[in-house]
Amino acid sequence: MTTGRGLRLGEAVLGGAVLALGLFIGIETWMLGGVGGSAPVGPRLFPFLIAAGLLAIGATLLREALAGRIAHERGIELDWRAVALVSAGLIVEMLLIEYAGWIVAATLLFVLVARAFLSRRILVDAALGLGLAVLAFVVFNYGLDLGLPGGLPGEAIEDFLAPAEPAAE
Repeated sequence: MTTGRGLRLGEAVLGGAVLALGLFIGIETWMLGGVGGSAPVGPRLFPFLIAAGLLAIGATLLREALAGRIAHERGIELDWRAVALVSAGLIVEMLLIEYAGWIVAATLLFVLVARAFLSRRILVDAALGLGLAVLAFVVFNYGLDLGLPGGLPGEAIEDFLAPAEPAAE
């Protein structure tokens, strides 16, 4: 849909900001330089993928704004309840991750985000979030040898996965 105007200022600013963010991430990632090793996938791959995605989205938003197209006649409609729930989930995760550990914090984040998407099955969401959090914890801590904060649940998993001590003679 076009508005009859050649420029949608708000959408153009948003497109330009997303484009600038993608450019910034791309430049900063490039300036990290090469890291040692012969692995084909290094630590710069995902930041470059994110930068490329932001550049593509920013360019598309800017193009649409310059053409005067809008997605909705009344503009952008925002679900403030969903934004508040997701924001609360991120804040709770940031506050709890060091003390309660990754598993508890990620489970609570999953439950709040599921609720933001109008899920009413809190126990099912908690069980699914717990399973995904434990899986991510095990993969990152033991498969990739990266340290996620364990907290009490993480210590229990570490005790479970730790090799048995040899019997004293």
